[in-house]
Amino acid sequence: MRSWFTWGLALSVVVLLAAVGGGVLLAREVYSVPPVEQPQSQAQSIRSPLGITYSADAAAHPDFAQIDLLLGNHFNSINTKSYDLWKSTVVPSKWDELPEQRWRQSYGSTEDRQMMVHRIERGPDDSLLVMLTFMSTQDKSQAPPQLRETCIVWNVVYPVVVYDRTLRLDTDKLPNSALLDRCRQ
Repeated sequence: MRSWFTWGLALSVVVLLAAVGGGVLLAREVYSVPPVEQPQSQAQSIRSPLGITYSADAAAHPDFAQIDLLLGNHFNSINTKSYDLWKSTVVPSKWDELPEQRWRQSYGSTEDRQMMVHRIERGPDDSLLVMLTFMSTQDKSQAPPQLRETCIVWNVVYPVVVYDRTLRLDTDKLPNSALLDRCRQ
């Protein structure tokens, strides 16, 4: 009687484990989610001659060419330390906030790269909202006070307005619209 009990118990455990294992495999197969294939137009990104990458959606925006020129000049002005070019990309209130000497102190070691525009949307009062990410490297002393790092990944929404018949960045229009994170290298 004792040997039947021992074998019966062992057999029950094996059958139970097999059932659980089979159930897991079956559930994995039945409930697995097939990978979602993005349409070709959404999956591709476009790199402009000015070095900025755009999602297919952003590149299809009717104001794409003007936005590309604006952002190209803006990032180029920072990378080449051209205050006059920078002034042509922002509204005059930003000039008052950052006169040339202060601008040079703030951006003296900054280099922006890996700019990626994800979306361009209509904003209030005939403005546009440009959602983008980019990476900046700079001396810690010139890093933003909220994140003193030599390499920062920016996730921003830049408001764009018409000023003097050209598009300009108006970052005062949407304060606190930037998320900053330390680069993961």
